[in-house]
Amino acid sequence: MISITRGILSRIAFAHTSSNASFIRALQTTYVLNCENTEGIRTDENSTASDAQRKELTEAELKLKNKDRTQVIPVETSIRYLKSSAYQQTYGNTLIWELYRRNHKGAIPPRKTRKTCVRKGVISTGNPCPICRDEYLVLDYRNLDLLRQFISPQTGEVLSYTKTGLCQKKHLQLLVAVEKAWDYGLLTYDVPFREFDYSEYYGKNCLVNILFNMQEDYDDVTFLIVGGGIAGVSCAETLAICCPEESILLLTESHIIKTIANLEPVARYLHKFEVHQRSLSTTDGNGGSRYLSAVIGTLIDKLQYVNGNERFIITRRDRKIRYRYLCLCTGGQPRLISENNSFVLGIRDTDSVLKFQNSLKTATSIVLVGNGGIASELAHELKGVNVHWVIKDNHIASTFVDPGAAYFFQQTLEKGQHQNEVKPESVVKRLRYDELKVKDDLSPNNSAGAALGPDWHQHFCLQGSLKELENYTKPIMHYNCQVSSMVPCEDNGTRYMLVTLSTGQQIKCDFLVSATGVNPRLDFVSEPALDIKNDDGGIKVDEMMQTSIPFIYAAGDVCAASWPSTDHWFQMRLWTQARQMGSMAGRSMAAAFNSEKIYQDFCFELFGHVTQLFGYPLVLLGRYNGQDLGANYELLLRTTPGREYIKFVLQNGRLRGAILIGNTELAETCENLILNGIDLTPFGDDILNPDIDIEDYFD
Repeated sequence: MISITRGILSRIAFAHTSSNASFIRALQTTYVLNCENTEGIRTDENSTASDAQRKELTEAELKLKNKDRTQVIPVETSIRYLKSSAYQQTYGNTLIWELYRRNHKGAIPPRKTRKTCVRKGVISTGNPCPICRDEYLVLDYRNLDLLRQFISPQTGEVLSYTKTGLCQKKHLQLLVAVEKAWDYGLLTYDVPFREFDYSEYYGKNCLVNILFNMQEDYDDVTFLIVGGGIAGVSCAETLAICCPEESILLLTESHIIKTIANLEPVARYLHKFEVHQRSLSTTDGNGGSRYLSAVIGTLIDKLQYVNGNERFIITRRDRKIRYRYLCLCTGGQPRLISENNSFVLGIRDTDSVLKFQNSLKTATSIVLVGNGGIASELAHELKGVNVHWVIKDNHIASTFVDPGAAYFFQQTLEKGQHQNEVKPESVVKRLRYDELKVKDDLSPNNSAGAALGPDWHQHFCLQGSLKELENYTKPIMHYNCQVSSMVPCEDNGTRYMLVTLSTGQQIKCDFLVSATGVNPRLDFVSEPALDIKNDDGGIKVDEMMQTSIPFIYAAGDVCAASWPSTDHWFQMRLWTQARQMGSMAGRSMAAAFNSEKIYQDFCFELFGHVTQLFGYPLVLLGRYNGQDLGANYELLLRTTPGREYIKFVLQNGRLRGAILIGNTELAETCENLILNGIDLTPFGDDILNPDIDIEDYFD
């Protein structure tokens, strides 16, 4: 008889009660059980020795022994364990994760499970995940009985850790084991269906004919959405899900629409994504748009007149379209410092970027005006041209960050690259609000002109004509000043513009880029008149995104939030909020059509934004700059030059906002701390101690 070399097995006792053919089993590690041999026979001699050993162990030693995970269990042992009576007695006919429940602080559970349950070879938590709590469950591509418990029988996909409760380390091992089992042919799976873009085989004339045929005769629709931006497309897609049998029309001025791609969660209610420019001429096999739902119709035209009483619109081509519900997503237009000036360019959409790109090819010197997202991206990405950056504030990127973070970014601009040669030392410091006050009395500006999508500059060549600066161009900063005058000039047939700043300095440039934000676009007539917010210029909407006119909604840059905001949310004209507002408007319109009552999405409880600034990932949460908190708050900072900048805004011991630059792994933890309002006073400065994983505090 061959006995198993490892004779010690953790037995998990259980107690259960049955009611209505269901039971609840509580799992608890209790005592050590000698493992059965391969033939199911255990000698009395081994049993007596094991009992004697068990009696000699103290309670503390037994507890430590049960948590020890330094010994490696062979996969063959794990395979036999899943077929043993000990496994059957422990788990019965249920899946090993079915009765597991996570423990977490606060009412809102973290989106992700903990990173790992085992640290330094010992279980470091009181509630380890279903795999870590039983050392004889080994994830391996040969352990098929274990892997099948984590594969959905309906879809054949691996179940999410949010359902199984596995820690991130074990879930990654599970994915690797399943993929390897698929490669070896031990597990079967469905081959994914592949879609082909057959438009590559069409001629240009054929594409034009397809686009023309898509312009169906829409005279009466249930839902009409005006605007092909991210808010309008999000609204239309939401309506297609909620009301797939109703007529939905997307009215857009261009055959280019903006769609979301690569949506990836950063926290529970915060996502990062890419915005892609898609052409309506790219069709599927049935003549519909390949990037929109099949139930969404499209019409290329411009809105000119809205009649809210009789519920119809008139377009520029004199088309009259009746609607039951209308959503205005016309977006915004660049706020130029000088209108009708050929030397002044505004960055807003693809057409404006292409015009800027063509002008840049022959340029040697330009003036960049603005301090928001687009201006910061241009200052970092422009090469081969002298850039004069005119900033009205005393630090860069003031729309998003404070002077401390601006200094962190400025080090990158000065060096032209990240400091990766030597690992700098992290510094943690706690500041009161008064310590961070600057000399100038700057009024907060919560409206940012981020008209283009995240990472838009990666799809364009922003290269000037100077060969000596083709690798990197360090911008020339002009702080605390504005443009006073612009005079077009000509010298030997060469046209240029002479820009005079408020400081008296004059700059000779080829053209000027105005990136000073956007204004809501209201270039249409409405009867009755829409209620407009005076200091904002946007259409007033309530929490359901409904305007002052019944059956008319608005979303995106064109609207102004007029409902009482929560403690952690405020409006900024960003792509993230355009997507959220568009989806909310779609849900509200569908609920009104179906006579249902809904509530505002939870994403409006907490402000969140994910972007890339000066080459670093950036996450903004809550009142990240102490907006509307007065002087009664303090800051906790952790900074590592060239690597990370983390700022917590604390008020009465509770987290109210956060800025994460470089290291964004704390995004979900910060989100939970803000929403749950956990008192952080007992933890002191250890919250940002780089040697401590603060996620262990709250999971």
